[in-house]
Amino acid sequence: MQQYDFRRGGKKCSVSEQPLKPGDVYISALIELDDGQLSRVDFAEENWDSDTECVGFWRQQVPNLDTGKVYWAPPSVQLAYFKHQLEKKNHDLAFVMSLLMVQKRILYLKDRVDTEEGQVSILLDRRTGDTFEVPERDIDQGRVERIQNELAEHLFSNLPIPSENES
Repeated sequence: MQQYDFRRGGKKCSVSEQPLKPGDVYISALIELDDGQLSRVDFAEENWDSDTECVGFWRQQVPNLDTGKVYWAPPSVQLAYFKHQLEKKNHDLAFVMSLLMVQKRILYLKDRVDTEEGQVSILLDRRTGDTFEVPERDIDQGRVERIQNELAEHLFSNLPIPSENES
């Protein structure tokens, strides 16, 4: 499987429009826009409203040093984003996400079936037992890079995110 190199910088609070400085705590949220697309929005901790309607959110801190490492959003946010992509029939992005979530052991491959449209992966959510049918795709390198950028924008951080049991 291809390695993904995600980096994201230049964070600012979406409410105050002030840059977030090293050490600042902030909240990242995935918010569904009117057109059905998802957007990642960052809020300084003091500007976060816990009643904000969103697909998922997580707390982070701007690093003091660029570690060069990246970390996933919590599994519940990843799954919510993945489900959203399946509902919107964004099959390329859902396929790439499914591969990454299998690699991270959030989902596992239960079966592969042939359909009239091509091969479909049957995936199982390890926590809930939910199953997902994901059409397998042959994606060109340019599209893979655009998907990587979208995932970096929406789902990654350069600091570890506490497990969902800790937050």
